[in-house]
Amino acid sequence: MNHIKFFAILSVLVGVACFVGCKPADGLNDVEGTVTLNGQPLENGYIEMGPMAGQSGTPVGGAITAGKYKIRASEGEMIVGIRAQKTIQLTPEQQTADEKAHNVTERVEDIIPDKYNNRSELKATITKGKNTVDFAITTDDAGGAAE
Repeated sequence: MNHIKFFAILSVLVGVACFVGCKPADGLNDVEGTVTLNGQPLENGYIEMGPMAGQSGTPVGGAITAGKYKIRASEGEMIVGIRAQKTIQLTPEQQTADEKAHNVTERVEDIIPDKYNNRSELKATITKGKNTVDFAITTDDAGGAAE
């Protein structure tokens, strides 16, 4: 086999190996886990992670479906936000005057308290490699934390 063929085949094999076996060189780490709300898997929502104040890192986020999420996050101490909404059908008694005037019969409401998103108390420590971080959150004053 001549040298040109050898190097051509070697280049293809190295390329295929990297395509199949290499993780992106983005500096992010695999993070997955479960999110429960009042003891039940959160049906649909969104999770976001960003570096704590004064730390470097990339803010990231992803969908929560059937209580599960998978994202890639920077290494370090992260502040975590969890969001979810639901649509409620309004009875005439629940409608504001403006909603009645504009024939609005439903409203979208946040179901996750601010202490888990806008004023989040949730934190996670992400290490190099694969991480599993679960969150048990509640709508009462007891709060919730990373498990």
